[in-house]
Amino acid sequence: SDTKWQPRPADPELEAEMLRRLMVRLGVEESRAKTMVAAEQRQDRAKMSRATDGAGALLLEEAFDRSWRRVGLALDRVGFTVEDRDRSQGLYFVRYVDPDVDGKKKDEDKGVLSKLMFWKGSAADKPAQAQYRIQVKTVGEATTVQVLTREGGIDRSETSKRILGLLYEQLK
Repeated sequence: SDTKWQPRPADPELEAEMLRRLMVRLGVEESRAKTMVAAEQRQDRAKMSRATDGAGALLLEEAFDRSWRRVGLALDRVGFTVEDRDRSQGLYFVRYVDPDVDGKKKDEDKGVLSKLMFWKGSAADKPAQAQYRIQVKTVGEATTVQVLTREGGIDRSETSKRILGLLYEQLK
């Protein structure tokens, strides 16, 4: 007789159907509710853009306040460690462990016995966490999201492109 909430990944089709049913229940005609839900589903809320110099950015068709909140939630969902944030400058200070850097290569080069010697592990064996700045900035009526280096310059590395890709998947 108890109801339990079961966490699961987001399902946009199921959410749209529930929204349609709720609209009908609250008095909207069924045909109008279907068209309203269908029109809302087609909209992409985030777009990837690339400059000719290799710098990437996300373009969000929303105001800064909403974009700031959504980027913060996306960083949390993806698993970034947010060390600090400065809303007045639109900056998140995050740490990111790149799974493709050194971690796989070192494990493949080790033998069976060296893998078992856990007490001989050193800090050099662990993948380094790189610090980045995620900048959320208002441009006209939209908002851009860029990955900056630790020092504040625009990051054009493959890792920054991977970070933007992860954020895009959460924000679209």
